[in-house]
Amino acid sequence: MKRNLFAYGTLLVPDIWDLVVGESFRSEPAVLPEFEVFRVIGGDFPGITKSERADAKVPGRVYFDLDEITIARLDAYEGTFYERLKVECNHKESDEQIHCDTYIVPKPAAEGVLSVEVWTLEWFQAEAQESYIERMQGAGF
Repeated sequence: MKRNLFAYGTLLVPDIWDLVVGESFRSEPAVLPEFEVFRVIGGDFPGITKSERADAKVPGRVYFDLDEITIARLDAYEGTFYERLKVECNHKESDEQIHCDTYIVPKPAAEGVLSVEVWTLEWFQAEAQESYIERMQGAGF
């Protein structure tokens, strides 16, 4: 069964996607409404959680038609810290709704693990990407 995935964090970096997945899939810019993205306390990676704000949204990409082997690789990468959840994201250009999965920090756990600092891809690329990739490679990715 093929699945779509909304990615919002480290998986937006092509080198990290390649280390985790090992192949390319068609992807498009997208946004996930009703969620917010924050930096994990003591970490350099993000987590998203459902927002109370009606205007909340998380920028990212939707990757299309992932196979079960790829989903298993992504599940292993995300580990038990995240929960894979079915959501609907919106195509950034057309606003078309797309059924997909994403990895979230469940609301009860979010308060203890997510900071109040918004995580951005620009921050990650400038401040943390190099050391993050080195840690991944050291962990066998």
